[in-house]
Amino acid sequence: MSAFTRIHFQSLVVFAILFVAFSFTGCSKGSKEDREFEGIASSFIEDYFKAHPVSATWVGEHKYDGMIDALSDSARASELASLKSYLVRLKALDKTKLSLDNRVDDEILTNEVNREIFDLAELKNWQRNPLFYTQLLGNSIYMLIAREFAPADKRLDSAISRLKEFPRVVDEAMKNLSNPPRIHTETAIKQNRGTIALCNGDLRRFASQVPGKEKEFEEALKVGIDALNRFQTYLEKELYFQSNGDFRLGEELFRKKLSLTLQSNMQPEEIVDRAKDAVDRLHNEMFELALPLYKENHPGEVFDESSMEAKERVIKTVLDDISRDHPKPEELLAACREAYREAENFVREKDLIDLPDEPLEIIWAPEYSRGVAVAGLRSPGPLDKGMKSFYVVSPVPEEWTPKQVESYLREYNNYMIRVLTIHEAMPGHYVQLAYANRCPSLVRAVFSSGSFVEGWAVYTERMMLEEGFHGGDPKLWLQRKKFYLRAVINSILDTGIHMQGMSEYQAMKLMVEDGFQEESEASGKWRRACLTSTQLSTYFIGYNEVLDLRKEAKEKWGSSFQLKKFHEELLAHGSPPAKYLEAFIFGD
Repeated sequence: MSAFTRIHFQSLVVFAILFVAFSFTGCSKGSKEDREFEGIASSFIEDYFKAHPVSATWVGEHKYDGMIDALSDSARASELASLKSYLVRLKALDKTKLSLDNRVDDEILTNEVNREIFDLAELKNWQRNPLFYTQLLGNSIYMLIAREFAPADKRLDSAISRLKEFPRVVDEAMKNLSNPPRIHTETAIKQNRGTIALCNGDLRRFASQVPGKEKEFEEALKVGIDALNRFQTYLEKELYFQSNGDFRLGEELFRKKLSLTLQSNMQPEEIVDRAKDAVDRLHNEMFELALPLYKENHPGEVFDESSMEAKERVIKTVLDDISRDHPKPEELLAACREAYREAENFVREKDLIDLPDEPLEIIWAPEYSRGVAVAGLRSPGPLDKGMKSFYVVSPVPEEWTPKQVESYLREYNNYMIRVLTIHEAMPGHYVQLAYANRCPSLVRAVFSSGSFVEGWAVYTERMMLEEGFHGGDPKLWLQRKKFYLRAVINSILDTGIHMQGMSEYQAMKLMVEDGFQEESEASGKWRRACLTSTQLSTYFIGYNEVLDLRKEAKEKWGSSFQLKKFHEELLAHGSPPAKYLEAFIFGD
């Protein structure tokens, strides 16, 4: 998302659990404690959506579609007090008397309450990160026009109402922001331009399809655009020169955030040690794949095959050869669509999992959201049943030099695009998130574990090739190993940058030399790692957790193990941390 995906929208789905009348599997049944927990969650949800209407739109609760979050000092203080009160109520529950479903949901909800308290009181993105505001403004409009969850005139009314809220949001942003990191402000400047383009372009075209509201819309649009232009001037002329903050979280904040993200006591040092061991193993596996391909093009060449220098040269040479087979910039979207068609046909042919009926569209990423990840999956919220998912792909930036463009396309060559499409869409994020939206527990459907979501997507890359996708082509296998190597290195970067002071030079060296990444990809990942934190650790950890569950299923189910059965059982419980899935799947 992948990053984007979860980047997942992760900030938008915080606490988006939704109406518990059908959120909990045991409503009106079970113990007194079950009913008490469900009542707490129901009350909390209603309060949360009043405070976070943009999140509510994403989830599919549309009572607040004409509103945008209040971000004043008093609004934050009120929310923090409310969160702390819910935490007290959750702690008072007798967990031993809850059903398994509610016991899991209680732990997930408690973790999310703690995470939101951490975000508000300690991380303070509302103060240190202008992207908090650019993404809120952009999403507030985009979510209304991207999906047909209501008649166009009703959605336009909501957009008009939100446009009128833009001046207030911009005022609060300008009051709240203080000494952000320079890289955050640079990205916000680009994203705010994208929101202006979104309003002048896609929103205006959408409004043109609704007769009778032209005057009202144009007046509201002027209010919104004027506010965005004022924010742009502030970002470029004032905040940019005040942006001297450190993008690194530092050890204390990073440890706390990582624990809340992974919902695990695993320490950063352990993750890095495990990742470094995985890098060494992957180098050996990639060499074994690359050597026969290298010898085809270099017959008779003699060299020491045990030399690490020779191994790296062989891998890099073969990857360089593969990378020449890439689309042109304008062909990227078509290449992703073709890769999706191939993957979907293979999944159906092999009957690896029953595929969802919800539609998927592959599109260019909206301009306001670019600058963080290359591609991602935008799924509908769990209450917007049957709505479309979007596999979004960032186009090659127009301002790039020919050298940068070629580097980008070499990284996302025709083999890598197939792996990327498996991860983001088929049968990765698109399939998993569609299954998650069916889960009776909206706590698990919406409070998704990033580790599980990304772990499944990384797992599908390997599973598809093991099952014979593209005939086990060694070039595709080599690209998949490289893609996974990126995921492993992500976790080293995450801790290295935010906790251990890793420099840009050290990060680039790690990615380009140890990860065989093109410079453009490595440069983009450096930026992403500076803009985000802890999400980059979820791929490596989540993948190994999913593999452990499959291993356990094979051991416990024995001769009755079927891959399709495992996949559908794994995805039948929403998107909880993997540690809870063991009890759901095996009844332990």
